[in-house]
Amino acid sequence: MEMKKKHKYFYLKWLIKIILSIFLIFIIILILMKWINPTTTTVILAEQLSLDRKIFQEWRTMDKIGENVILSVLAAEDSNFCNHYGVDFAEIYKAKEKGFSRGASTISQQVSKNLFLWRNRSWFRKGLELIITMMIETFWSKKRILEVYLNIAETGNGYFGIQAISNVRFKKNSNQLTLIEASYIAVTLPNPKKRNATKLTSELKQRAKSIRIGANTLRLEGRASCVIDS
Repeated sequence: MEMKKKHKYFYLKWLIKIILSIFLIFIIILILMKWINPTTTTVILAEQLSLDRKIFQEWRTMDKIGENVILSVLAAEDSNFCNHYGVDFAEIYKAKEKGFSRGASTISQQVSKNLFLWRNRSWFRKGLELIITMMIETFWSKKRILEVYLNIAETGNGYFGIQAISNVRFKKNSNQLTLIEASYIAVTLPNPKKRNATKLTSELKQRAKSIRIGANTLRLEGRASCVIDS
């Protein structure tokens, strides 16, 4: 019996060591990603396995993405981005009031999911997403979080990042997009496989108009100051 206990504690000790080692390695990887761009993501890998064609992605630094894109995406996806620490509890409450018919994930949470996790929803994945989000918010600047998001977010069927979809839809670099064009791309982000920025329904065009109003509000009120130099 005593020998069994010793074996049990021995294996438990090594399991704890392995978990702590993995956690430490993950922290090191996150810290390095403050400066090193990820070569791929779990979502991109999943798409490469399911699609029979090439994945299109072109990395752009924040200074080359374009202010119209930055403001439109913030207005569409996470207008409180500069003021929360990874989780927007006000948006969660609003989503709850509407029966969770709308998403409440912040851009930071989407980066965590797209970069390291899988798409299927579960409480386990949501828990991991929350932990990784807190770590990302701790080690990265807001500007870096948004830069990664704008380069790894799915923007079309086989397209990832704002630059890739800007090229194919409007035949120009993302920093050359007008506010209208940027808002048209931003409105496709919740469902990029089925929405086309150049073929929007009247309902989505109306939503894009709201995004432009939100973008201008963010600019005027300085609520995007954490990612846009004034």
